[in-house]
Amino acid sequence: MEEKSNISEKLLRTNLMELLGGKGIESTSELLKQATIIPPEPPLNNNKNGWNDGNNDRIPELRSFEVNEILSKPPAWLIRWGITIFFFVLILMLAVTWFVRYPDLVRGNLKIVSQNLPKSVIAKTDGKLVKLLVNDGQTVQEGQKIAFFESTANHKEVLILSDLTDSLVNLTTKDNLSAVYTVEIPSFFKLGELQKSYQVFQEIFTRVKSFVGTGTYLQKRKMIENDYTQLNSLQINLKNQIKNNQKDLALAEDELESQKRLQEKGYVSKNDYRQAMSKVLSKQQSNEQMLSSMKNNIMSQNQKQQEILELDKTITEQKNALIQAMHTLKSDIESWKQRYIAIAPTAGKVIFLTSLQENQSVKTGQELLYVLPKGEGFHGEMNIGQFNFGKVKRGQEIIIKLQSYSYEEYGTLRGQIKSISEIPIDSVYFVKVSFPKGLTTSANKTIPFRNGMTATGEIITEDKRLIERFLKEFMSVFER
Repeated sequence: MEEKSNISEKLLRTNLMELLGGKGIESTSELLKQATIIPPEPPLNNNKNGWNDGNNDRIPELRSFEVNEILSKPPAWLIRWGITIFFFVLILMLAVTWFVRYPDLVRGNLKIVSQNLPKSVIAKTDGKLVKLLVNDGQTVQEGQKIAFFESTANHKEVLILSDLTDSLVNLTTKDNLSAVYTVEIPSFFKLGELQKSYQVFQEIFTRVKSFVGTGTYLQKRKMIENDYTQLNSLQINLKNQIKNNQKDLALAEDELESQKRLQEKGYVSKNDYRQAMSKVLSKQQSNEQMLSSMKNNIMSQNQKQQEILELDKTITEQKNALIQAMHTLKSDIESWKQRYIAIAPTAGKVIFLTSLQENQSVKTGQELLYVLPKGEGFHGEMNIGQFNFGKVKRGQEIIIKLQSYSYEEYGTLRGQIKSISEIPIDSVYFVKVSFPKGLTTSANKTIPFRNGMTATGEIITEDKRLIERFLKEFMSVFER
């Protein structure tokens, strides 16, 4: 027992400075003076039989002096390389925070559409689809006929009349009515709603052609012009006669004056004086008659001019009536065509929305197909909500992730904000997006354009480095 207590005392007096690495305490004796050592309590006897097996009073072994010395004095190379590795890792982390960027993003839904949007063809009347003139995927030209709808008129007759009316309108636009009168208008009996307009046009065309086109009005006008020319010539002769007659009258008046002076002096008889006076009166009467004839001639000329004006007015009215009837018929035909004939609104590719076939019933306003224009370019349309919208500006870059093409496999597209709407619709702003690099992804893959592709757009509002974000957060603490 004594031997065990001596061992415990020796262990308690072990140099604690070595156990603590030589820091904080200068000598073991001072530590022992300041501290009251409380011996450990003996372990409980867990033996079920209640007897002591002689091992309960054992104290765990402490580390040896050699181990303590190794732990208290680590190798110099470990300290030197450890500090180097620590600073290397620190510099590497700073480099990563400098080169790695973490941008602020504003997200929204995006759709890629054609610059020239697909044009829909809509049924404008209730009835049957009488004839389908195109197939799904067929390329059509602008104005090409696509389908005929049920009507009381015969489509072929209406189209023939439409071509004829267009040619007549073109001739009248060029003021070539003489060519219009040479056109033969066929008879149509299956025009349905257009029959009345056609009959009015045909009646006016026949009347104008018979009077104006055959030259009846023109011949009459030419005859009136000849009469006017003759009257004008007669007017010139009358003027010349009046001038000569006035000269002759002046001579007769001079002679009368001379006879009067001679008669007063008794050189001539009264009878000679009377003859001279009679001659003057006769010349005066003749002059008045010529003046009256000239006035009558002027009135006749005015009357002929009035006849020409009335004739021209009649011709103009007939022409205007023909042109008006022509344009009325053309307008009615165009209205009929818009209602009963489906026409391609633009050049492009036909895309059926449903399975179409002849004699199929359609309703007013029903979309039958689309015409997708070719080679018109494309752009993105994006809707942005109010959250963080103040950071969105024109020219900012957008990361686009297509829903049809996984960005993990195909990569992402890059877009750029082209324009931003000034007024929101239902608290949502409309943003137009351009594609500077087309549809080439970050994985260098080209995506084929399909109108209406949807995607998620992430607008890069601030492209900052990680270290800038850390410093900003750190400085915000002091700013608060």
